[in-house]
Formats: sequence, structure tokens, C-alpha cells
Amino acid sequence: MSKQKKVLIVYATGGMGHVTAAKATEQAFKLKYPDVETKNIDVIDFAPKFYKKIFVDGYNYVSAKKPKFWGWLYRKYNNRFSQKLPTMLSVAAISRKFIPFIKEFNPDFIISAHPLPMVLVSNSREKNIIDILSSIIITDFGCHSFWINKGVNYYFCAAEDVKKCLGGYGVDLNSAVVSGIPIEPKFSKQEDKISLAKKFGLNLERPTLLIVGGQFSFLNLKMIIDGINHRNKDIQFIVISGRDKALRNAIEKSDLSKNNNIKIFDFVDNMQEFMTVSDLIFSKAGGLTVSECMAKGLPMVINKVIPGQEEDNVNYLVRHNAAVKADSFSGIIEEVNNLLANPAKLAEMKNNCLKIGRPNSAENLVDFVYEKIQ
Repeated sequence: MSKQKKVLIVYATGGMGHVTAAKATEQAFKLKYPDVETKNIDVIDFAPKFYKKIFVDGYNYVSAKKPKFWGWLYRKYNNRFSQKLPTMLSVAAISRKFIPFIKEFNPDFIISAHPLPMVLVSNSREKNIIDILSSIIITDFGCHSFWINKGVNYYFCAAEDVKKCLGGYGVDLNSAVVSGIPIEPKFSKQEDKISLAKKFGLNLERPTLLIVGGQFSFLNLKMIIDGINHRNKDIQFIVISGRDKALRNAIEKSDLSKNNNIKIFDFVDNMQEFMTVSDLIFSKAGGLTVSECMAKGLPMVINKVIPGQEEDNVNYLVRHNAAVKADSFSGIIEEVNNLLANPAKLAEMKNNCLKIGRPNSAENLVDFVYEKIQ
């Protein structure tokens, strides 16, 4: 009797996209290949508390509060020489506990949803570690030299553009697999739009704009809604306030909460349902969010963009006419109104989303890995 195959899935907190990609990959294995034992871990859990605080809180603060500085860091560290010091510090902080963990679990394949775990693996001099088949999931629609690692066997790419980008860094293109960024299986399911419209109290004969919070104040939200309503009286809004309690409280105290054409929700775990009944979404441009929207055929209006990886995502979408970028809140209003006034263009964008979307990305990835470990 052959031993049970094992797959180790590793991510690093610092941006939810890495966490979600790892989770989606784990779910796909459990659904399609339950005979494979999987472990999904955060490599930062193997680091001392001070490193974890610097790594996670530092990324969250800089990317949210100092985006220009983040863009500068992204460009500065886009070469192997400048990465030597952070690599040495990470190896010193994490490897002592992480490498023994890999030895104990003894996986047949390692899937990393962040560059850092593979940096640690490749810096191990131990043959029984570096000889394990390994891969990296590139979680955006561009690439950076930090993703490149000679010890990696395979790169899972969002699109052909990313594969070409890897080639520019000297990666053997035979090792680059265009699978799409793995999204949770629920985003690949066909939903009943009519029943969902009834569930949320929506009229399918009216256009619906989905607004995902966490990127503006209540006053900005009201300005956007009022500006769009001024030209489009029939439009419906779905507002997901998420964990922003201040935004939710302000909405509840305003006349927006009394408007039957505005549906307001807190943090939700059924985003795929809201995407199904919407015609357009105003959201951030993270790699996972973009992939989910494309899989659902949902065109995007994008405003705030973190310099670096999110710029790559927006450029890719705009180039494929699947999104529009607005540089201001008044620009958001103008872009939404223009699209609503041109249903043919909106339909074309929806088709473009479906063309470049990869709803079966997680399944594609685990199929590839399963074949390699048999």
C-alpha cells in the first residue's frame, strides 16, 4: 500500500490576497482530492513576535497610510542585490523553526502563496528540503524579482502576461503554468440570479452598482451615490460596509438607510452572491478581488490603487477593457454614469471579464500538482 501523499500550502500574512489564495488552494484539494493530506500554514507563525509585528503591521501601515513610500520600496527592492539584507534577516528569524516543521511533515509538494517561504526553503542547505517539488502562486497580474527563486520548480501565473514577465527575469517558461490566481470554489459556481435578486430585494430590470467599503468616508460615499442618482434615478446600490463600524453607523443615521434602492450590509461571506446580481463594482484592485470579479463577469471601477502590484492589476484590466480607473471621487461618478448610459459598452466589458476570467483557477492548480505527485 502506497503512503498517503502530502501537500504543504504556505503563505505569509501581509495582504489578504496571499491568505485567500492559500485558502482557496486548500479548499480545492479537499473537494477534489480528499486522499491528499494538506496543511495550510502561515510562515510568520514560526517567527518571533517582534518580527511578526514588524512584518505584518509594517506592511499594513505603509501600504494603507504611506502608499507612495510603498511604491518606492516596491521599485527599490526589484533587484536581487537589494534583497540580500531582508533575506538574511528573514532566514535568521524564521528558518530555525520552519525548516524542522517541513522535515517533520515531509510533504511531496510545497505550494507557496508568498515569495518568503520559498526564500527560506531555498536557503536551506539540506537536500531533503530543497529536493521537495515546490511552486509559487503569483497573486497579481504583474511580477517582481522577489517572486523569482532558482529553487522553485513551478510558477502558477494569473495570465500569459505574467508568464512573459517571468521570462524577462530569466525564468524557464516551461516552469510557468498559466492557471489563474486560485479563488475559492464558490466563485466558480453558477448562481440563480433571479432567486438572489428576490433574496436581496432587488429589481433585475434596474442596473445595480456594488460598492465595497474600506476605501472612503461616509461623506465620500454619499457624494458618490448622490452624484450617480442625479443622472440615474433607477439605479440600485449594494453597499458592503465590511468591518468599518464608523461607516455603518453613519449610514444608519442618514437618509441612505431609508432609501429602498440602497441595500446595506456589514461584513459578508457570500460576496459571490452580491457579485452575481450586480452589473458593476466599485472596489479595490487586489489580485484576488480582481480574479473574483473577472470570474463572475463583473466590470470594475477602480479609484485608490496601491503603487506597485495593484498598478499592475489595474493596467492589465484596463488594457483588456474589463475595468475603468477613476482618479477622483468625481471621476468615479462620471465613469459610472457614462457606463450606465452606454449599455452596449457595459455588456462588452462584461464579456471581456468572462474572457480573461479563470473561474476554475484553483481546480487547475490542484490538478497540475496532483499529477506531479502521483
